[in-house]
Amino acid sequence: MALRVCTRVGCPNLVKKQTAKYCSVRCSAEDPDRRARLRERARSGRVLPLARQLQLDFDSEEQQLASLATGREEVPQGLARWAV
Repeated sequence: MALRVCTRVGCPNLVKKQTAKYCSVRCSAEDPDRRARLRERARSGRVLPLARQLQLDFDSEEQQLASLATGREEVPQGLARWAV
């Protein structure tokens, strides 16, 4: 198994896994080429106009709060056994 060198320019470290490109999460986040690619992809993404966003029309604040709280649990399902 041949180890590769980290893709980030200036990083001499070896990659720890066969399928990885970077030696660490920090190197991945700091790579200027990767950041430029992500920035370009974000800019070319579709913009959602305000007219198409979710409309929340309610008569009163109580109705709005009740609607937003629907399905909300005081204790999340996965943590229910820890609740006293």
